[in-house]
Amino acid sequence: MSEFENEHMNRFLKRVKGMKSAGTHEARKNALRRFNEWLEETGYEPTEIGPLEIEDFLAHLANKGYAPNSIDSSLSGVRLFYKFLDRKDVIEENPADEIDQSNLRSLTNGTKKHNEADVVYVTEDEKEAMVEHAPSPQLRNRLIIRLLWQTGVRGHELAGMELENIDREERSIRVYSSKTDDWRTVYYQPSLDFLLDQWIDSGYRDAYGPSTTSPYLFPSQRSEQISRQTIGKLVVQAAKNAGCQEQMYTDAGGKPKWRITTHSLRHGHAIHALKSGVDIRTLQKHLGHKNLDTTERYLRILDDDVKDAYQQFGDTKSV
Repeated sequence: MSEFENEHMNRFLKRVKGMKSAGTHEARKNALRRFNEWLEETGYEPTEIGPLEIEDFLAHLANKGYAPNSIDSSLSGVRLFYKFLDRKDVIEENPADEIDQSNLRSLTNGTKKHNEADVVYVTEDEKEAMVEHAPSPQLRNRLIIRLLWQTGVRGHELAGMELENIDREERSIRVYSSKTDDWRTVYYQPSLDFLLDQWIDSGYRDAYGPSTTSPYLFPSQRSEQISRQTIGKLVVQAAKNAGCQEQMYTDAGGKPKWRITTHSLRHGHAIHALKSGVDIRTLQKHLGHKNLDTTERYLRILDDDVKDAYQQFGDTKSV
């Protein structure tokens, strides 16, 4: 649990304990425990969660086999927690307010992902196709896709990258993670040099209005810092353009959930690193995982991939 979650969740539960019954306190505690476990698995920050992510959390509980009343209780606990954060001005709006509990059954039945336990990752070929078919502005978006793939950073970490923390001689970037409340150093490959130099030195970044005062690597036209949502949208669109995107399911609001997202590139980085011989402890440090168990799930994916490959090989030989 990050310091953010530890501080705010504990304060919220302490408040509940002083005002509500023991049963209510236990229910809220269980709800936030489930939510925090899901946050750890997905790598999301509490402050970057939106309604769609709340729906993903509920679908996750359904796939885990939780009963509808437990899922309903979890939603209530999370909604009240975010209401607490809203009152403290930690967030601007409560992401759970847009979830209609009357649609809870349709949300958690028939709209689930193929397999919540599966980690969807971008292959190297898919990454190259996405770079080739990146939407406009192409140079910026190609740089973003390659940075996500080569460093494995989260979307909000990329948005928060500052120019002063980039060492182009060492090809390293210091990244702050609010998840662990700590800094870590990530590295990129020489193949990124041209795009990065073009972006910083050849006027591409300067074309964005706030660039002269922005400390961030990627300003937007209206802000000093690109948003996580903008990064997410361009990744989804690049995958669509490349013909490797897939709609996995539709949420309760009728919105599609896509196979390839910003986090899919992070997963792709992890799988590629392990295949290239990077040891699990080094990968854990590079990804900024607090628990080794979170990183070790990629080893299980590799085992499954090897198994599938040999099964397909055997089927081919027997034909």
